Amino acid sequence: MKEKTIFVILSLFIITSLVGISNVYGAPIVKIDTDKSTYSYGDFLTFTVEVSEITGELATLHIVDESGKSSSAIPISIRQLTTVVPSPYPFESSVYPQGRYILNIEYSGSSDSAEFKLVDSGKIIIPFWVRDFSKYWYNDEISDREFAKGIEFLIKENIIVVSQSGNQGTVDEVKIPNWVKTSTGWWIQGKISDIEYAKSIEYLIKVGIIIV
Repeated sequence: MKEKTIFVILSLFIITSLVGISNVYGAPIVKIDTDKSTYSYGDFLTFTVEVSEITGELATLHIVDESGKSSSAIPISIRQLTTVVPSPYPFESSVYPQGRYILNIEYSGSSDSAEFKLVDSGKIIIPFWVRDFSKYWYNDEISDREFAKGIEFLIKENIIVVSQSGNQGTVDEVKIPNWVKTSTGWWIQGKISDIEYAKSIEYLIKVGIIIV
């Protein structure tokens, strides 16, 4: 009876040890989740990566669209068990078509995926590069004429819609009042939306303050 008891104890010890070894040498667990299931153009993608342990390795992310086309590998530094990753730029129709997307992440031999949907809600979205371009004008690094060229592009691409009765002219006629830079500064700083800024520019063009 005593020998049987010792055998059972030893068996339990061996099983426990093997489980411990498995946990030590097995791949860590990785999990990825987005903050929303559906995004619109102009929204910023934010996702959370959770891992069971820190290995010192980078995680690798791929964004895959409905057609199966994958982005290049995006490295993500994992320095804590939970990492929140916000995108620096919003979704744009010129870069991301509507549809379903999958985020595939790999980390130290483990992988996980999350899915989201991208839709067009009809919001006016000004490309992120225009904000950088506007900073040059706001800081007097480019002229009113050069800035007006950027506005002309927005109109041609129907990002800002101006009726046929809008003023026409040459870029030499462009003279933008200084107060317009105030609203531009607000937009750059995120104090007013793309829609509000686009509407203000549309108004300035219609009344002839900006001529393109």
